[in-house]
Amino acid sequence: MPMYTFHLCSQDGGSPSFEAFELHRDDATFAKAGELLEQHPSCDHVEVWQNDRAVLALHREQPLIRPVRELA
Repeated sequence: MPMYTFHLCSQDGGSPSFEAFELHRDDATFAKAGELLEQHPSCDHVEVWQNDRAVLALHREQPLIRPVRELA
């Protein structure tokens, strides 16, 4: 099973701690990241990595997404 690293991040993007879990597939990381957000109320978001590959970023409050301005 692949090893995933879950970085518990603060609002400024710092990662004071992390946890690692072996999971069957990438799609299992979403539920685990949600559990970690519930367990760590001071955590703003969780970033999930497998080695040097970014897998997921789950935010407590989803970031604001704005449309890209069209160039004239």
